[in-house]
Amino acid sequence: MAAVTSIRRAGGGGAARRVIRAARRWQAAQPGILVIAVDGHGAAGKSTIAAAVAHATGAALVRTDDFFRWPAARPGGTPDGGPALAEYYDWRRIRAEALEPLRGRRAAAFRGFDWPRGAGPGPWVTVEPSGLIVLEGVFSAAPELSDLVDRSVLVDTPEQERLRRLRARVSPDEWDADWLAAEQAYFAVIRPPSSFGLVVPGTSPRPAEFKEGTS
Repeated sequence: MAAVTSIRRAGGGGAARRVIRAARRWQAAQPGILVIAVDGHGAAGKSTIAAAVAHATGAALVRTDDFFRWPAARPGGTPDGGPALAEYYDWRRIRAEALEPLRGRRAAAFRGFDWPRGAGPGPWVTVEPSGLIVLEGVFSAAPELSDLVDRSVLVDTPEQERLRRLRARVSPDEWDADWLAAEQAYFAVIRPPSSFGLVVPGTSPRPAEFKEGTS
């Protein structure tokens, strides 16, 4: 009952409960530290679900947004020649400053991206270790991190709803078409929905919308 109350307070609803139940099964099958990636398109609802899971379980929560960076365009990154999604995230720092310490049962400390300023390092972030680690954000299930991530969850929200949410958050002058192209290529080729162990909806869930896999 306490976990259900925590989810209601944090938001996330049925999708968060599904992730928690899956995490318990995965932990039972694999004792020790468990790292779950909660990935999905921008504005899919990942942050809300991951926060609810962490709030209810005491999981260590790391966000890929803290490791964001503006990439230099490199030809060949996406089909239209834009940057690849891996260029938007400092995945080496995610490994060295977040996942490796937490997997070693040590606190992680790193400088998050300064989103209000839109550039450079921001305030220090400290994440205490836990037996369950949730890595949340676009790119969290990327191959560059796969040896440190045990299970993957996709938050799947219809494109029309995602774009509606994005347009409510991002002004026209901040709209990044290269980012959207890189994100589309990532989920179409590198991490398609079929490659995730669990798929949950980022909108009001219906039972038929839940799909579970094994990885």
